[in-house]
This record gives sequence, structure tokens and C-alpha cells, in this order.
Amino acid sequence: MRRSPRRPGRAVAWGVAIGVGAVVLRELVRPRDQQAQLIDWARVEEGALRRCGEDRDREFSPAQVQAYRALGAELAATLEQALGAGTAASGSQLYPSLQPVGRREWVRFNIRIFRQMFQPLENLERLLPGSLLVGFGQRTLTRYLGLMLGLLARRVLGQYDPALLGREPVETTSLILVEPNVQAWADKDKLPVEELRRWLAMHELTHAWEFRAHPWLQSYLEGLLREILLGRLGEGHRPTTWELVRTMTVGVSQQWKAISKIQAVMSLLEGYSNLVMNDVGSRQLPNFAMLEAAYQRRLRERTPLEKAFLRLTGLEMKMRQYVLGERFCRQVRDSGGDELLQRVWRGPESLPTMAEIQRPSMWVERLRAAA
Repeated sequence: MRRSPRRPGRAVAWGVAIGVGAVVLRELVRPRDQQAQLIDWARVEEGALRRCGEDRDREFSPAQVQAYRALGAELAATLEQALGAGTAASGSQLYPSLQPVGRREWVRFNIRIFRQMFQPLENLERLLPGSLLVGFGQRTLTRYLGLMLGLLARRVLGQYDPALLGREPVETTSLILVEPNVQAWADKDKLPVEELRRWLAMHELTHAWEFRAHPWLQSYLEGLLREILLGRLGEGHRPTTWELVRTMTVGVSQQWKAISKIQAVMSLLEGYSNLVMNDVGSRQLPNFAMLEAAYQRRLRERTPLEKAFLRLTGLEMKMRQYVLGERFCRQVRDSGGDELLQRVWRGPESLPTMAEIQRPSMWVERLRAAA
């Protein structure tokens, strides 16, 4: 049988394409004289403050600050009795002080958090100083972060900072409510603002318990974040062109695995905090049903701009984490009570996968089989 003649044109085309790709990549990573940081944090702050909806820093009176601290201390005592100490050493401080902040302070607070979290990327700057790749990354990441933080500052209600990839929290406090946003929501939907603050603070205080009562959780998440941010580029030597190609292709599968794991953990964290906030809130807040109904409306009644922004930034997935995570926690508790649900906090091997978050019965079967 006659063989088809070899088609050198295709082989040449592939060779040319690979050669051109190598030249382009080499040019992108070639060090240049000028120095360029991967993210221009001053411009991030400038862009975010311009979009946050506040013209000046908001100041709170000593009485307002003290009222927040008293609220946090009261709720911490309630949650400590309900949740216990987890795997933390006895006597450890599980609940930080609760503080009010304005939108501009929230922006600066998060820029300091992002700077800590992105610190591993400084390795990339040292490996590729002044390259086109770093310059392109600076422009893209700077604009993205400024836009995201500015728009989120108008909507975020509260936050707990576990100081991931940092030695300590970036503020004297790491637990905040964004008071102008809380007040704006209360005014819009005619909600009792004191109860709203209390309800939201329960969610953030539960986040503090998740991390501080289980010290292994922070190091586990930090490992995943490093894998996502750097992959194999953080090994400390300047890569050749071919090493960079190999890193970007081989390492990407490991990064996707890390992303899946961190999505599962975040779903658990958000869902568990929602579960606690709703369980405790339904017993302690006279207007709990009103608050829960307003929260559901808030999720449904987003403007087209908000919906587009959530899709563009990937935050739409974060909103799904609240729903999927709470459903997982409720179904696990229905299957085996609080004792079974508490097993998620024993260590990394007990954490649910994303598939198990979506099908809680899989996690229940796995944990019971391992018992």
C-alpha cells in the first residue's frame, strides 16, 4: 500500500510557530533597565478611593467605637458558649475586637491585606526585573484591583482578616463592619439597624472562630494561595524561556487543583458562618425573619451593572459559596447532628472537596467510613 507523502509544510509551520513563540516569550521576560513593580499600589488606592462613594474619611465618636466593642464582646461570649474552643490552645483569644469603619478606611484596610497576600509575587519581580511581562501585569492588575476595591467598598457590609500570608493582622483590629453600608441598607429596607449590626457581626465573629479555633486552617490555605499565585515560579532562580514555558503548562494543572480546593474551603467557611448566624439570630433577634427576607431580596435585586461586575471579577462564584456551603452544613447536620458537622474542623483530611460540597452525602459516607 502506497504511503502518503510526508507533508513538510505542516512540520515547517509548527517549527516556525514554536520558534516565533519562543522569541516572543523571551522578549516578554527579558530584563530591561527600567524597574517596574508588578502592582502600583498607590494607583490602586487612588482608583479605589475615587470610586468608593466617599469624598472624605469617616470619623467615629468614642461612644460609637465603644458601642461596637461592647457588641462584639457580648456576641463573642454567646458564640464561645455555642461553638467551644475548637482545636486551639486553651486561653487563646478567639474573638478580636469589633470596629466600625468607613468606605475609604475599608479600601486602605484591604490594600494592606492584598499587599501581604501578593508579597510572594515579589519573587516574580526579582526573577523578571523590568520585563514587558511585569509591565503588562502592572497595568492590568493595578486597574483591576482599583476598580474592584472601589466598587466593593460601596457594598461590603463586614469582614474578618485572618492575615493570610502575613505574620499578623494588618490592623490593631481584624474584625470590621462597614458602617455607612450597614446604615444605608437599614435605611433602604427600613430594617432595625441595631439588630442588623448584631446579625452581621455574628457572621464575621464566626469567621474569626473558624480560623482562631483551628490554627491548622491558616497554614493550609496559605499553601494553596502560594500554589495559585506562583505555581513553580517561586523557587528562587531566574527561569530560562523554556523553563517558563514548562512552568506555565505543567504547573497550571496543579494550580487548578489548588483553586478547586480553596473554593471548597471558602464555601465551607461562608456556609458555616451563615448557618451559625441564622441559628443564633433566629433565637435572639425579634426581627430575624425581616432581616433574612431583606437579605434574600438583596441577593435577587442586583442591578445589571452589579451582575456584570460579579461575573467579570469572579465574585459571582463567591456568592454561590454562601448558598452551597450553608446547604452542605445543614444537610450534614441533618444526617448526623452537630457532632458529625464538627468533624470538618479536625484537619485538612476532613475538609470537603468541591464535589462533596455539591453532594454532602459523599462527605458523610467518606467520614463515616473513616471512623
